[in-house]
Amino acid sequence: MLYIQFNIRNAQKYTDFQRVYEHMVMVRQPGFEFEEEPEEIDWDKLSDEEMDQVISGFSEEEDLEIKRYKDLIPSYANSFFEKYFQVDNAKMGPLGILEVSSMLNYLEYGFEVDMDKLERLDEQTGIVEFSTGNYPYGGMERFLIALKAFELIPTECYNGFTVYQFDWTSDFEHEAIELPEKTKAYLDRFKH
Repeated sequence: MLYIQFNIRNAQKYTDFQRVYEHMVMVRQPGFEFEEEPEEIDWDKLSDEEMDQVISGFSEEEDLEIKRYKDLIPSYANSFFEKYFQVDNAKMGPLGILEVSSMLNYLEYGFEVDMDKLERLDEQTGIVEFSTGNYPYGGMERFLIALKAFELIPTECYNGFTVYQFDWTSDFEHEAIELPEKTKAYLDRFKH
């Protein structure tokens, strides 16, 4: 079981993140489809007028994802993501074209894990547990940024190999301090 433990800086923002977590659980259910997904188009049976309407509607389909993003992501988290993508895109140079809304795609599909549990351990601490059958499962870095956007500051995690502690060097970067004794103790729990 993979996990990320975090400090809760703002109780309301933790509640906001619970909505994101519930959304992540929902989209991972077998057979899940968004209600607003457009129906399959039979292009051969459309008149010219109907075809023009369908073509003009393609931008509306894109808007459905943006609408989901805006419904799910509060403005303060969006501002954090904007700063993150600005820094991330600058690192990528000419290839830096990722948009803020791509964070929703990552949370829905790119972070290939099963969300097992989100729990508040006490007033200031929480944990999110997840599992996966593959590696690298979309990577954990953007999920760490998603937590930080809701002022849930990752402090420790088990990434499938080792338990490590986060030493945040900036809003978006951290050093990983391996905790070998804690890793051994954590893995020993599953040997029975």
